[in-house]
Amino acid sequence: MSTAAQGTLRPMPELVSVVIPARDAALVLPGQLEALSRQEYPGAWEVVVADNGSADGTADAAREWRPELPELRVVDAFARKGINHARNVGAAAARGDFLVFCDADDAATPGWLRAMAQASRTADLVGGYPEYFAVHNRQACSWRRPQPRDRLPEMMGYLPYAVGATLGVRTEVLRALGGFNEGYAGGGDDVEFCWRAQLASYALVFAPDAVMRYRVREQLWQAARQAYGYGRADPRLMRDFRAHGLPPASTRSALRAWYRIARRLPEAISPERSGSWWHGAAWRAGRLVGSVRHRVRCL
Repeated sequence: MSTAAQGTLRPMPELVSVVIPARDAALVLPGQLEALSRQEYPGAWEVVVADNGSADGTADAAREWRPELPELRVVDAFARKGINHARNVGAAAARGDFLVFCDADDAATPGWLRAMAQASRTADLVGGYPEYFAVHNRQACSWRRPQPRDRLPEMMGYLPYAVGATLGVRTEVLRALGGFNEGYAGGGDDVEFCWRAQLASYALVFAPDAVMRYRVREQLWQAARQAYGYGRADPRLMRDFRAHGLPPASTRSALRAWYRIARRLPEAISPERSGSWWHGAAWRAGRLVGSVRHRVRCL
């Protein structure tokens, strides 16, 4: 049950643990750690980097930031590949009573941690706002549907969720839920956790001022591969949550979507529109494959 009483404010966390799952992130992790070193949060906090089997010196790259982030630790999450395994290992090593998860390749804005901690006074889970950015190919930001600016996103006509790149949860709540589901990888990992938490009567709130600069995939094949993973996870979510009220996917809507993709086929080679076409087509292809694998209809 939710630990947040209706209409009451709890004390600020005694210690916030920022957990960063990372694999082969030596080139991008310093950017996130630099951003964290500029946080305006006045309370006590630490950083835990969970190295998920890196072969590029990610752990060494993290340790170089100890002068700026003295409460930084690196933990070994080599046992199993997957972002949720790394999150669970990092959470187990964390000392804080409030856990905040972010990704290695993003960049927290200065007020991010403060806003996440403040929002934790009103709920069990907190979701910040992922603001898309690209380093070289700014057009890549348009390939994905923008996140809503006034609320948490929803999926499949069901419950809201916090994007894993800016997700906070009370430590006691994470433990009560048994952590993140390590069977999810490459998509649906954050959605499954947030849905499961809400079904267990834990409260999830949006922290609009907790802005995380979310780095999008800038190469077309990378963006398509990511979208395919997202689509492939949707049928698994359908399988796991349909008994809990997740509405069935509409086959008619799916057929209309595939028809639109076919009609827009010339956009696949358009310099201006190829990104959004491939993103949408890859996501739908992932749904087809996931539907076969998990034996559900989620086209």
